[in-house]
Amino acid sequence: SANGSAVSLTLPKISIPKPWGESRPPQTRNAAGVFGPLIASTGNIAGAAAPQHSTLAPSVKRPGYHLSRYSLESNLPQTKEVVEEPEPALTRPRSMHFDSPGHSPSEPAYPSHLRTSSLPMNFITEEEDDSPQSTKSGRTKWTGVLRDLPKRGWSRAGTPSTPGTPATSDDEWLEREKERIKRAEERERRKKELKKRKKAEIYITRHVAEIVQRQEFILKLARAMMMFGGPTHRLQAQIQATGKVLDIPLSCMYLPDVMLISFDDATTSTSNIKFIRQGSALDIGKLQDAYALYWKVIHDDISVKDASIALDDLMRKPQLYKFWQLVIIGGFCSASICSVSFNGSFVDSLISFPLGCLLIVIQVFAARNELYSNIFEITVTLLFSFIAAALADSHKFCYTAIGAASIVLILPGFIILCGSLELASRNIVSGAVRVCFSIIYSLFLGFGLSIGATAYSKITQHRLAGADDLTCQSSHHPDGPWYQQTPSLWWAFLTVPLYSLSLSLRNQAPYYRKETLLAVAVSCIGWVCNHFTGTKFPNQSDISAAVGGLAVGFVSNVYGRFFRGNAFVVMITGILFQLPSGLANGGLFSFVSDETSGTSAN
Repeated sequence: SANGSAVSLTLPKISIPKPWGESRPPQTRNAAGVFGPLIASTGNIAGAAAPQHSTLAPSVKRPGYHLSRYSLESNLPQTKEVVEEPEPALTRPRSMHFDSPGHSPSEPAYPSHLRTSSLPMNFITEEEDDSPQSTKSGRTKWTGVLRDLPKRGWSRAGTPSTPGTPATSDDEWLEREKERIKRAEERERRKKELKKRKKAEIYITRHVAEIVQRQEFILKLARAMMMFGGPTHRLQAQIQATGKVLDIPLSCMYLPDVMLISFDDATTSTSNIKFIRQGSALDIGKLQDAYALYWKVIHDDISVKDASIALDDLMRKPQLYKFWQLVIIGGFCSASICSVSFNGSFVDSLISFPLGCLLIVIQVFAARNELYSNIFEITVTLLFSFIAAALADSHKFCYTAIGAASIVLILPGFIILCGSLELASRNIVSGAVRVCFSIIYSLFLGFGLSIGATAYSKITQHRLAGADDLTCQSSHHPDGPWYQQTPSLWWAFLTVPLYSLSLSLRNQAPYYRKETLLAVAVSCIGWVCNHFTGTKFPNQSDISAAVGGLAVGFVSNVYGRFFRGNAFVVMITGILFQLPSGLANGGLFSFVSDETSGTSAN
């Protein structure tokens, strides 16, 4: 029968054998089927061990969990970066006994279709059952668990009583999910390994670049110290200490004008040897700047790269004083030292001024000619000795004062100083080489002086006047004019500071720095100690030189310790001031006197 609002079908009852066995009575049936009450009642087994019965309730949100009559959610929570694939359709195997021709595949083919005829109803309406106890238990358990599941309408008559999803389909889906998760984890692992490898490569490249920069800084520092006349007795220890601070294992060996540096590599058991050849010339200003850069690097005030660039600029930087300024400075050096150290008169100092200027001119041009630089000392001393002998023949000038004052700037004072310090610091090889060279160098100067004096005597057939008069008594008359007399000691207040300042400027000391004034003051202190010690111990130049050197070294190191300055820059002028009177008065002119008199063979 049918009406306008609803459709009902009435089929004849056909007795068909039930493959599921005897059907349950209607009173014992419920909407959850057979497994629903079993799953819902599993919470009762928790007992006292669980605080709530819902502890053992199934988690329907978990990926891969299936119910017999409900389909999965459309959007399952998935692992990160898992490739989404279409989910397999859940189908129920069709019954081999019941297959109606008009049955749709989407509708379940259950025996209840043939057994019951009713209108389709949604499961969202709660239904009453003859067994209120079982119905109440089923409702309370499934309401909280399944309320978030997607709602789906189906016929009560078509409610299945057994799970219909094949087990093989679930296992295949789980296997595919595991494979996808495994592939995603493998890709993530490879990606992390690639990042680590790239990071390691970048670190190694940067680390190697830093090592190369530190090695370049050490090489440039060694070259700068050699170029600017740094203290050679501490150069080897200074380079090794710098390598230790910069974490560069190295070993070095210093020879005069040569430095060998070996950079060791413990990982490969190899070494990289660098050979540095650099001539030295004392430059106080640049030496002070190089030492300031070294101090900043070891105290982490400046980077190694910036310090290397600064050292390059410093080594390319031109000299502080121009050529004509150096010529005038050389003249003042010879004029001021003539009276205070060689007992020259005022006119002797005046004659020494142009000779000192000429010495600077010849020295500058000799540095540009490699061939002439090898015989520079002999030719210069020969020329000046000849001029001094010609002036002394008038008995108005002192030969020893003019001859010594004119060559004071090429006396081997700095060479002897470096060699003595190296021997004292147990640098036997370099110290012995320098001391031997200074002896041979002094002999060259003596040969030049003797050749010049002998040449004048042979040309004029006159005996050299005052060759052995170291105090200039033969040329200085007590009754003569003041400019021909031996100057008094009060002239030292003018000549000692003047020579100290001129010598500092000749060695490229900046006039605007406080270290230059300190060097002049320390030099004056050393001269005072040397001079007055010599008056108490006559003819004992070793004692006077030791006292003067001790005073200079003590004051300079006190300044360097308490004021964080460079002691070497402050003391170098005072030490060089100790040399002229000790070397020229005792050795060179005695050799000249013996040569001119023909007694050198004795």
